[in-house]
Amino acid sequence: MPGMQFRCVGFAVSAVLVFACRGDNPPSAAEITDRAWTAHALVIAAGERAKTCAEAGTAMQRAFGDHRQAFVDAIALDQDRAKLAEATRYIEDHESRYADLETRMEALSERCATDATVQAAFQQMSNP
Repeated sequence: MPGMQFRCVGFAVSAVLVFACRGDNPPSAAEITDRAWTAHALVIAAGERAKTCAEAGTAMQRAFGDHRQAFVDAIALDQDRAKLAEATRYIEDHESRYADLETRMEALSERCATDATVQAAFQQMSNP
C-alpha cells in the first residue's frame, strides 16, 4: 500500500524532527531540580511500600537505577553558580510541595538503619 508507506515514513520523519527540536532547549535548573525531587520521592516510596527492610533496599536500588540520571543532573547544578542559584530559588519557592519528603526519608532511614542496601540507596542519592 503506497499510502501506508508514505504515512509511516512521514510519521518517522516527524518523530525525528520533534526529538531533534527538543534537544535545542536544555532543561532549566528548575526543571532539573523538580525531576530530582520527583526521583527522590519515587525512591523513598519504593522503600516505604516494601514489607521488610531487605525488600525496601532492593526496591530502592531498582528505583534509583531507573532514575539515576535525575540525581546526576541535579548534582551537576553545583558546577554552575547561576544554575545553582536558580535551583535554590525554585526550592525555596516550592518548599511546601516537598515538606514531607525529608520526614519520610528520615523515617525510612531510621526504620532500616541496619540494612546495608537501604543505607546504600540513600548514599547513592547523595552521590550518584
